[in-house]
Amino acid sequence: MRDYSHELNTEIRSISGGYLLEEEGRIEIEGREVLYAVGNAAVDSSCCGVYGCRFAVVPGYVVRWKFTTNKAGIFITRVEPVTDSPAKKEIEEILRKMKMVAQVVFW
Repeated sequence: MRDYSHELNTEIRSISGGYLLEEEGRIEIEGREVLYAVGNAAVDSSCCGVYGCRFAVVPGYVVRWKFTTNKAGIFITRVEPVTDSPAKKEIEEILRKMKMVAQVVFW
């Protein structure tokens, strides 16, 4: 089990660019809720040029929805990572079609 912080619209920067999660949602797969977040990433300060993509991150199956907050007051949800390959494939297909993302990353 892992804890996911619901932290949207906060840009995370690195040496070569950054990303921003813009929206979250839940989809049902085989009777379980799967939490996902969608965002945009940009490589905009690299020596190799500029690049960007829309992506989704899948923290996992919801175990406890927004059950507490962290010190900054941001909600925390407990999740169970998705480890089953057929389920990952199904989730990826749904998110690619539904959210038009180029990449889906699982925790």
